[in-house]
Amino acid sequence: MVVTCQILLQKSKEGVFRSGQPVIGTLKYNIDKPTKFTSIDISLRGKGKCEWTETYSNTTRYYSNTEEYVNIFKNLLTDQNDVSGTYEHPFEFYLPENIPTSMKNTTCKIEYRVVVTFVRDNFLKTKYKFDAEVLVYGYVSPCSPEPLIFGLQKNLISLTSNNNIDIKAEIEKTFLTPGENIKLNLMINNDTDVPIAIKAELVKYFTYLSEDKTEKIDKEVLKTTEGYFASVKERSVSSVNCIVPTLPNLYSIQHTKIMTGEYKVRVTARIPFPHTNAVVEIPVVIGERSGHAGYEFPSSSKLPYVEYVEKDAKNPEDFFEKHEINMKDFQDKM
Repeated sequence: MVVTCQILLQKSKEGVFRSGQPVIGTLKYNIDKPTKFTSIDISLRGKGKCEWTETYSNTTRYYSNTEEYVNIFKNLLTDQNDVSGTYEHPFEFYLPENIPTSMKNTTCKIEYRVVVTFVRDNFLKTKYKFDAEVLVYGYVSPCSPEPLIFGLQKNLISLTSNNNIDIKAEIEKTFLTPGENIKLNLMINNDTDVPIAIKAELVKYFTYLSEDKTEKIDKEVLKTTEGYFASVKERSVSSVNCIVPTLPNLYSIQHTKIMTGEYKVRVTARIPFPHTNAVVEIPVVIGERSGHAGYEFPSSSKLPYVEYVEKDAKNPEDFFEKHEINMKDFQDKM
């Protein structure tokens, strides 16, 4: 006996399915000889799993976590007699609203599949399984208001004059569609005796969480998104508009307990040696928002205004201290 099977999905123009929307398709199968089955079923399944190992001295520990997002089942067997011939069944499953986007790497996998299972009515209960991957984009929620004002200050050690770097900045949008440019407006006051360079780029943070709440954080500077590199002379003020590109395949990942996929715009003030650089990172969300109106912004105390004060040039590891300043206080200064 031979079973052949086709799972045909009606994909969108982008080739993906979105959370809260239907997965529509047609199942076609052929059974070459009369065969008795106990079940023929089709299901939509979505699950995630992360796993990794960490070595401490001579001990290696294994971490993992799993989660189920959807499991919808339909029975197709209506005739308890022997089955043979060609059959065709249209199907429709609705994806839940709050589910994560499909993703796969060496640490984590989040996937959705339409699965068809044939179980023969014999002693071994022989199973024949077929599946087709369903690429899902989950809707995501904003993380901060728009436009967002932030800043960066650094005080250089000097015995003769003021040596302050003050950057006031505005990011026009913190919620972006994949491939959309991030626009930054910077006002840079370089009140020091050295020239500085300003660099803007996008950083990816994927944080994985095991069952025992152990975290693994993968951080990557996305080289293809380096947006701007500007020079500012000593004792000068410069106004700069810069663009940090995103990519069409970048997508924030929310609505899952096993990992988060975040992106941050990093603005770096690069200062000649022996001074250390100053850095501020602003979270942005990349993806699509559902049609539901209304969301709550985080409190202003969590929005970044970062000040760097140099402490001791003789000790590079303790070169500066970093202070988080209330965003409302910063806006009042503006």
